[in-house]
Amino acid sequence: MDKNRPMYTDLEDRLTKKYYREIVEKALTQAKEEYEQFPNSSLNISFYNQLMDIKKTVIEDHEVYTEEEAYQKYPMAVMVVRNFLGEEADSEYANMLQDAVWGISLYPAMMENIEIIKQKLFDGDEAAGVKEVFEIGNQKFKFSDFYDNPLRELKKEIGDRSFGAIIKECKFNFINSFIEKYTSEKGLEIYYLKKNDAFYLFSCGEYQPGRHMMFLEGVCYNKA
Repeated sequence: MDKNRPMYTDLEDRLTKKYYREIVEKALTQAKEEYEQFPNSSLNISFYNQLMDIKKTVIEDHEVYTEEEAYQKYPMAVMVVRNFLGEEADSEYANMLQDAVWGISLYPAMMENIEIIKQKLFDGDEAAGVKEVFEIGNQKFKFSDFYDNPLRELKKEIGDRSFGAIIKECKFNFINSFIEKYTSEKGLEIYYLKKNDAFYLFSCGEYQPGRHMMFLEGVCYNKA
């Protein structure tokens, strides 16, 4: 494996429509290059044609498939396992081809994108922070808007897979206590607020004795 090559991020760890489309487009570009270099390879032709069909039916036409239907219609993932050997089997191209099929049945329920922000909103006395109004883009927020929405409740709205992707992407920590709890890299508890087609993720709490901090950790979009 080339140590200088950036590591491939599995779709499972960044489960968004935006990233899925990027995977399909990048895999298509490489499949086209492979096909042009080796035009007589039936494997290259098949990969290219399957990817083109995924782009049209799944991404553009929004057709819905079960996992079983996806693997039956697009045998690309199985073909990779059977035909790629050694380092090639763990290459970025092999992973993209497999993720392109694995993500088909999940695509309709994926979030559009997860934007990591990590923006400090407040640092000071708790009483002052409660009264603050924070303007983010064209939206205004108050501490009371999200304080009753701990992050664990978001799982009920978006499902386990998308929730898990948020935890990994934002690098939140799971605290195994009596009540399920998630914290930021600074150890502050995570809360969320749904506005329009987006989920805003906040962290807040006592960072040091008498010192309270609040951050906008990120925004998860349901639509482009």
